[in-house]
Amino acid sequence: MNISPEATRSENELAGPKVTVLTRDTEFRGTVGFTGELQLNGRLEGEILSEDGTLVIGDTALVKADIRAKKVVVRGQVFGNILARERLELVGSAQVFGDVQTGALAIEQGAVFVGKSESLQADKVERPDADSIFKLLPLAGKEGAPARPLKGIEAAKPLAPIGGRPVEKEKEKGSSS
Repeated sequence: MNISPEATRSENELAGPKVTVLTRDTEFRGTVGFTGELQLNGRLEGEILSEDGTLVIGDTALVKADIRAKKVVVRGQVFGNILARERLELVGSAQVFGDVQTGALAIEQGAVFVGKSESLQADKVERPDADSIFKLLPLAGKEGAPARPLKGIEAAKPLAPIGGRPVEKEKEKGSSS
């Protein structure tokens, strides 16, 4: 009797990646854990957790939850913090109100993000010395003094002309000299 290698594989291996879809009529409260991909189109309040999964929050979704997953794609509304270890994408009319931590952040035009973002890559990237970059420009004021923002009346004053010469205004057409 000859058994093919195909016959020895489990049903899950042949089916490909596992995708779970929660339709727009669903509403959950509590903690949701998943593997594979979860497509959420309804409402959820609580917590969403996945070690290796991809969470897709659909256009019709409303989520009030803290989220931890490998990859998160938001098209709907999220009120809560997001930790996307690999990547976070805010697509189309996405709205995220909360702080995010991610390896990579992509925000498409039209998406709204209100919160703080922190890169999980920060420890892997060497931060350049900004003082050494700007060697050609003199410091404002005296040597070694940091530039300061202009305030009040000082901010409203016109800048001094280049070369110390006043700039003459162009005479209006039709006016007599």
